[in-house]
Amino acid sequence: MAGHLGWTCVGACAGAPSDAPSDTSTYASSDTSAHAPDASAQSSSGAALDAPTYYRDVAPLLASRCTECHRSGGIAPFALGTYDEAAPFAALVARTAVERTMPPFNLDNSGACNTYVGAPWLAESDIATLTAWAQAGAPAGEPTGETLESPSVWRLDRVDLTLEMPTPYAPTEPIVDDYRCFILEPGLAEDAFVTAFEVRLGRPDVVHHLTLYALDTAKDEQEAAALDAAQDGPGYTCFGDTLVPSRWLVGSGPSDKGGDLPAGTGLRIGAGRKAVLQMHYNWQNGAAPDRTAVDLKLEPMVEREAFIGQIADKELELPPGLPAVSESEALLMDGDYTLWGVWPHMHNLGEALRVTASRPGSESCLAQVNRYQFHWQRFAFYDRPVRVFGGDTLRITCTYDTTSRDTTTQWGFGTDDEMCIGFFYITPGGETDRADGPLAAGVSRSPGAPGSAPSSQRPRFER
Repeated sequence: MAGHLGWTCVGACAGAPSDAPSDTSTYASSDTSAHAPDASAQSSSGAALDAPTYYRDVAPLLASRCTECHRSGGIAPFALGTYDEAAPFAALVARTAVERTMPPFNLDNSGACNTYVGAPWLAESDIATLTAWAQAGAPAGEPTGETLESPSVWRLDRVDLTLEMPTPYAPTEPIVDDYRCFILEPGLAEDAFVTAFEVRLGRPDVVHHLTLYALDTAKDEQEAAALDAAQDGPGYTCFGDTLVPSRWLVGSGPSDKGGDLPAGTGLRIGAGRKAVLQMHYNWQNGAAPDRTAVDLKLEPMVEREAFIGQIADKELELPPGLPAVSESEALLMDGDYTLWGVWPHMHNLGEALRVTASRPGSESCLAQVNRYQFHWQRFAFYDRPVRVFGGDTLRITCTYDTTSRDTTTQWGFGTDDEMCIGFFYITPGGETDRADGPLAAGVSRSPGAPGSAPSSQRPRFER
């Protein structure tokens, strides 16, 4: 099917990635006991002379790619910070590296379809080292005496604005898919641009994702306030979207705490306007209240104002019982854009995803996911921004495994529904165009997209 012209700018109806499973450990079902070497019996003298050893070859790899999470007190289910910790898991580490289910990154970073800033990606030589080490019995080797430190956990370097849920929230009874929207007051006297953000979850064990939206008009604010007033307790129910015209600012999926946006770009928050924080909860871990906050880094101006656009196939009909079912959607571009990053999104049946841009005689790859993991969703920013041009055809293809289902699966926001979306972080025109330079006209929008604002307040990508 062919989509309408131009980007669909992401608003309330499309800005809400859905569920993660309650167990977010990739390793939870892995049996290491049959394959793990006996750590107490390993030494350099017991291995082939040319075999990789822990201290010389493996420890630096684990420190650079794994131990930020796999450490004592970290978010991963076991530590890999010492030889005694890592050796029992040698076979598992090697297997998940070969399968590329670890380190956690959905997109192909091999260079066959772009590379990404800071991607946690192992080179083929690194995978070969881990495999050879496991096959050799996880030899320790001789300690080098070198102190290996993992990359420091990213933190926002400056907080200019904190948007926090007004009061703690918990439902009156556990809900599997609880979408709740909270109206927030940024209190800005002048327009500002978000250039980085950090999420602080009150209940990380029940939050599946969040999306922060801007309300661009007084009418939008009034509609949101009416929904809030009509329901008891903090906020209002907003299954799937905010239910009012709104514009995506920042979003966070499972395991994503935020990050820096591409230099020179930013997402506008209007002076005197309110925002809506949409939270997606699963309360199966108990109904203790949550009070999540989002810290923002702001700049008064940026060179290029950005927006979030999408290509999506919303007419999914996935028959049950098949190991590979693919669906596609196409979109004809109406102008030139620079793409700075991508967030591929499916639900729990998703296996692979690809987005391409084509014109007569050529095709370029915009995103490639070979082994989709729901837990690892987030925006990934290109090492080199990608241009698309008016007249290009964008195509998204999503592949699913429906062998676990006995009924047809369709598009939807719930845990058992499916989606097929490529979200993109976009600026209009060329990479060097400034925010007040030549802009594309006629960008299509959904009811909740930024174009619902009056012309004096519309983001510059639509006119």
